[in-house]
Amino acid sequence: MQRNANASAGAEKRRHVMLMIDPPIPARFDGIMAHARARGWRLTVANRLVRAPRGWAGDGALVTLRADPAVVRFAEDLARRGIPVVDLTLHRPDVALPRVVPDYEGAGRLAARHFAAIGLRRAAWFSVEWSNVQRLFFEGLAAGMAEAAAGGGAPPARFVLSGLVPRSRLDDPDRFEAALAPRLRALPKPVGLLAYNDEEAARMLGLCLDAGLRVPDEIAILGIGNDAFLCENQMVPLSSVEDDLERNGYEGAVLLEKLMDGAPPPREPVVVPCRGVRARRSTDTLAVESPVLRRALEIFAERLPNPPGMVQIAEEVGISRATLDRLFLRELGRPAHAELLRRRLERAKELLRGGALSVAEISAACGFCNPGYFAAAFARAEGVTPRRWRPGAGS
Repeated sequence: MQRNANASAGAEKRRHVMLMIDPPIPARFDGIMAHARARGWRLTVANRLVRAPRGWAGDGALVTLRADPAVVRFAEDLARRGIPVVDLTLHRPDVALPRVVPDYEGAGRLAARHFAAIGLRRAAWFSVEWSNVQRLFFEGLAAGMAEAAAGGGAPPARFVLSGLVPRSRLDDPDRFEAALAPRLRALPKPVGLLAYNDEEAARMLGLCLDAGLRVPDEIAILGIGNDAFLCENQMVPLSSVEDDLERNGYEGAVLLEKLMDGAPPPREPVVVPCRGVRARRSTDTLAVESPVLRRALEIFAERLPNPPGMVQIAEEVGISRATLDRLFLRELGRPAHAELLRRRLERAKELLRGGALSVAEISAACGFCNPGYFAAAFARAEGVTPRRWRPGAGS
């Protein structure tokens, strides 16, 4: 009897937490669940309800506030009643709530650095809607491109579909093509295009291919979110910024636990950094104006496992080694040997993610003279050895 009484008392102490998370991205739920299981939370998932539950009297809530007024009213009602609420986005900064949010501006800057690394000096933005979050992504992209160009570059072009077609026609493919295809054709090429998420990046990829625009040579496309299923199952696999929504959900749950324990809310949103850019073919571009330099880069790509020396490459493209280095510095901002190393390390990261090859095999496949040199070069660039960097590796 005493054991049953203790079990009943333990069950009564379990905190009841409401989740109003939309869209229901699995990674974010994985992060929340990692903490919820450890703390024994009782969860109600209400993100697909027609309306927010009225009179709910649990212990706390995790929400993603967007345009839905019912969810906003629900969150504000809980806050008025003293029930802690944590918002996992920054779409509605006008609603005063504690927040744990992705690094939106940081994602835009990562995109800009990725574009700059592949030689792109121009960028554009695409989203269906325009909200505070889209604004932050765009501002990060603009700031990053300006930094890469030392303040001398043109600001990114901005295409927001809801400002170009009636809202009732946002899903109309004919209106989509009519509004955007001429604008994409008119962009100075080559250009990098950052889309608000992978779904919108895939939509832009389809439009570019239908319009006869070459991806990535004319338009390099980058999404946000790194939905591997969506990104890898396109005619041209999509590169994407990894925004770490799993940690976003986990840190949000940790903050909610502290608030339910009576801790004061943080003065500013807790910002979760992005993981980086997962590069695929949609940004694997030779974004240079010089045909001679383009051919040198093609040689890099074609013979990565056994790259020729720089003198030999210069001879093949018909210029001197000194002229080749000047071309690299002028158009990419780094010497030829640095660009070759960058490409070898990027290929190594792709193979490390795949998990099928050993570090020694990857070293050979990427043209390094031996695994020790590969490990040292990788550690200088990434801060950890290839074995530590490999996804799923133990600490």
